[in-house]
Amino acid sequence: MTNIGSSALLEADRFLNYNPKAFLYTGAHAPALDVVERAINFGYEAKSQGLLGREILFAEEEKSRERIGQMVGLPSSAIAFIGDASTAWSSIAEGWEWAPGENIVVNEFEHPSVYYPWLKYKEKGLGIRFAKRQKDWSLPLESIQELCDDKTTAILISHVGYVTGYRTDLSALGKFASERGIPLLVDLSHSLGVVPIDLKYCSIAVSASYKWLMGPYGVGIVAWNREMFPKFVPGLVGWRSTQNIFNSRRFEEVTLSADARRFQMGAPALAEIAGIGAAAETILKLGIENISRHALAISSQAHDKLTQMGLNLLTPKSEEFRAGNIAFSHSRGEEFAHSLALDGIHVWGGDGRVRASFHVMNNLSDVNTFVDATQELLIKIPLGEI
Repeated sequence: MTNIGSSALLEADRFLNYNPKAFLYTGAHAPALDVVERAINFGYEAKSQGLLGREILFAEEEKSRERIGQMVGLPSSAIAFIGDASTAWSSIAEGWEWAPGENIVVNEFEHPSVYYPWLKYKEKGLGIRFAKRQKDWSLPLESIQELCDDKTTAILISHVGYVTGYRTDLSALGKFASERGIPLLVDLSHSLGVVPIDLKYCSIAVSASYKWLMGPYGVGIVAWNREMFPKFVPGLVGWRSTQNIFNSRRFEEVTLSADARRFQMGAPALAEIAGIGAAAETILKLGIENISRHALAISSQAHDKLTQMGLNLLTPKSEEFRAGNIAFSHSRGEEFAHSLALDGIHVWGGDGRVRASFHVMNNLSDVNTFVDATQELLIKIPLGEI
């Protein structure tokens, strides 16, 4: 069991310019790891080595694919890197085959980057069904399952929701979707790097690079489970989507890569991809199970203390249904977060809530600092009406 009262698993001296009272902003973006900076610099410097430099960069890209694959339980051939997570979701939506009258099922807490690319097809006949939360802010599987029918062409869901921090049981939802022949599409942006991930029943997964993975901005991660969805063709293609751009039929047809590289389009942010590999290697060395136990343990402490203060917690108490995010209602969340930031305590605020994110670098001292400051600040910035 992690000793949450002493030190975090990843010491503060491994981060760049890291001197806050408490950094609980990882749900928006994580602090910068020095090992990631070194990997990015190494990748960028490789540009000056001509052909050899390109070979170095592509080799680093392959290492990053392997490490991300290990984190999600898939081979490196299942992993691709694209411009960002939103671009990845757009490519998936653009390539999706559907007919007027069919529908997709999402939930009312889904991030716009996931469902926006599909929403534009609503006027052309694609139904968008939003599952509603329960009174306790939970989103049980039944609320999603009851919206699915023989016209459902996909279920879209974030493994861990960005609004409340609710964690969906991907295995249970995936089994349901698989039994009914409905592809399950998952966003991992709030779970990749902090809790274990099982994509056995998922068709395609997407993740941002700069949150719980602790990587840089500028790269979207795609995991394509070909066993579940073998013939998918992305809607966006480029020269790196193909097996060989110099084949004799390049003016007649697009010959897509057989593996997940079909999602890749052009020259990617190769230095940043090397940085992702360094971040993933750090997480793999620590062990995702260790990280998960640690994050859940300290976030449980925060949940208990905030509940004792009488706040309206949006995140479930049960560790089974959450990861590192803890959120509570606050009508002036943005102002509240800004005031905390001025005091060196970094959380996210807005949309009627405040969200604190507890990851591998945090400890019980961060919890106490955040809770004490919150209690004091509530006198100046009261909750108000939600």
